[in-house]
Amino acid sequence: MNRAMTAPVLEPVGEGKVALQSVNVEAEIENLLCQVTVKQSYRNLEKINIEAVYTFPLPLGAVLLDMTIKTRAKKLKGVVVEKSEAEERYEDAITDGDTAIMLEQVDPGLYTMNVGNLQPEDAIDISITYAELFKWRDNSLRFFLPTTVAPRYGDPDNLGVQPHQAPEYDLTNENPFAVTVSISGMLSRAAVECPSHKIVSESQNGKTVVTLKKGQALMDRDFVLNLSMEADEKSAAHVEPEGDGYVALASFYPRLPTTPERTPRCITIIVDCSGSMGGDSIAQARKALYEILELLRPEDEFNVVRFGSSYQMLFPSPVPADAGNLKTAKNLLEVLDADMGGTEIGQAIAATIKGATRSKLSKEALLITDGEVWDWEKVTKMADRSRVRFFTVGVGSSVSEAFVQTLADVTGGACELVSPNEDMAEKIVRHFKRIYFPKAENLKILWPGEPEKTFPEQVSAVYDGDTLHVFGRFKGKPEGEVELQADLENGGTLEQRVPLESMAGSQPPTGLHGTTARMAAAYEMRAMDDSGQIATLGVKYQLMSSYTNYLAIDVRAEGEKAEDLPALRKTPQMLAAGWGGSGAVVQDMDMNYSLEAPMFSRRKMANYSEPMVQYSIMSNEDLERRKLDHFIDRLNRLQTGLFSPVGDVTTISDLEDQGASDGLIEALSELVDTGVDEETAVTLFLYLLSQHKRVKKRLDRSTKRILVKAYKQLSIVPAEVQQRVKTIIEDYLKTIGS
Repeated sequence: MNRAMTAPVLEPVGEGKVALQSVNVEAEIENLLCQVTVKQSYRNLEKINIEAVYTFPLPLGAVLLDMTIKTRAKKLKGVVVEKSEAEERYEDAITDGDTAIMLEQVDPGLYTMNVGNLQPEDAIDISITYAELFKWRDNSLRFFLPTTVAPRYGDPDNLGVQPHQAPEYDLTNENPFAVTVSISGMLSRAAVECPSHKIVSESQNGKTVVTLKKGQALMDRDFVLNLSMEADEKSAAHVEPEGDGYVALASFYPRLPTTPERTPRCITIIVDCSGSMGGDSIAQARKALYEILELLRPEDEFNVVRFGSSYQMLFPSPVPADAGNLKTAKNLLEVLDADMGGTEIGQAIAATIKGATRSKLSKEALLITDGEVWDWEKVTKMADRSRVRFFTVGVGSSVSEAFVQTLADVTGGACELVSPNEDMAEKIVRHFKRIYFPKAENLKILWPGEPEKTFPEQVSAVYDGDTLHVFGRFKGKPEGEVELQADLENGGTLEQRVPLESMAGSQPPTGLHGTTARMAAAYEMRAMDDSGQIATLGVKYQLMSSYTNYLAIDVRAEGEKAEDLPALRKTPQMLAAGWGGSGAVVQDMDMNYSLEAPMFSRRKMANYSEPMVQYSIMSNEDLERRKLDHFIDRLNRLQTGLFSPVGDVTTISDLEDQGASDGLIEALSELVDTGVDEETAVTLFLYLLSQHKRVKKRLDRSTKRILVKAYKQLSIVPAEVQQRVKTIIEDYLKTIGS
């Protein structure tokens, strides 16, 4: 398995100009609900037809509500469609010469926008609106807007990430953005602080409005806004109509009873020392480790695990947190560096779980990482089966929120994100308060009336001063109070009641679902395992997921359709500021320092070469499999323009030149001998092969698109000829096995 960091490549991305011109973000925060609209503006600056593709991050908790498209002549509305149907309709539109826009989810928190058939001088604005529920952390809230995707360790191909979706890097490219955050309601009185950018904060019509000091900045770091205030009441609940029923949201702000007796814990500290942590991130990790060691108590047990391509444990098993052992651990601060290679985090998590079993104490883990790995879901599944709570600290200017938040969620822990200019001590102290407070067990949510469904169905953890959101669906209108109950491990109890307020005036037009109902459905989808059920619910509530896409098609009039297939133009990512030691974001905000300055300005040209294929002594079956791999690889390489276009493969001789199997050549030749037109037979063969489940995912998007268009241009092919070609393909694939 290829285990390599998908690091920045100093190469041009594509041969043309970047179509993404700007990104403008407008956010409305009212109490705990945040609604954000991200407008991406594209323009084709070339003389040819292009397909603009842009992979970008959004917060993990974002629930996408709307996609609106504006061209010079039209306004279109995106519709959520089951994924395979959306992809098929998108490709049909592209090969028919129409303009198509499709938004797809690549990974939790990661999306790809596809803008197909953008003709010369065409301009298009795409607005994506999402909602997110904030959570109190004691007296603070965090508005978090990721802007770039830092390089991740691992091979995205193994996770099904398509070539057009995988982030690429051009270190000379500058992606600008602007942001306006309007804060109303109770939070309009909150103190506002931005550790990531220089801002201007003004009071306008009872709202606090925050903008960037220079109007724009570059998308090379997360935008972070911290709101802090003390308030008497931080819990709330409301109920809204939904069709023939009702949906309710309760937001608890639990306060756990304090106790002088705190149960000893076994705490394993896991520190990411991989190469991506160089610079700011490893400096943050040192601060975190220091703060953690200072907070350990003599009755606790602890260990320290460092990891990169391998892992190292400070002690063979957890040891008491006495002065001698703590001194040994603090000596690590002198040598702790990002010098351990790749990010094989699974090994470190497995070692942590195994090592913790040697202790009889309650088991906790504190993980400090930037989270930049592709195959992280295997790790969270492994941790979910353990009896260890993971408390994560995501560090760096472009942390992978999805991994560190999910790992905490599935194990009943908690997550803190810390940008390079934030106070690390505050975050670590908050984690230790969670660790040392008595654990809550047997958690129950008691609604006034019997709900049809609740989400989440089970609450895994409740922490003092951390908001807990729960949804419920009802046939009849619930009235009264919602109650949170839990038993504490020290014998105490937790009880909190919140009155339900009616919001009857917020019912949307007939046939549409309100924001609360859609957010409830999104929470329900996240707990589902069945792809069909997720897709069905996503289409019903018009919600994005791994199994549903947003789609909009602008059918052009005859004479205005694109004649040629579009050239792919990927929008490159900016390298995250400070990534891998490439610079530093940590600075004095009063210094004359440009936060907007790009970190690099150099590139080199790519070198292309045709690989030599050698066949060693192997079985006929293995040989044929290798030949098929080579044939598919040749087809993919043909469409790059390095050789003859794939559309020029129209004869059996052409197939031979590309390395097609002798058996295929013989079968197709026999078909042509019966009177079938040779170009028709070859075109039909390539198209049907490209649609076969065994081959489809291995062909590049452009290759498949060329073959589809060539197939569409064929005259009507008799059904018996299509069936004979299908049989040739099936018989051939059977002979080479799986």
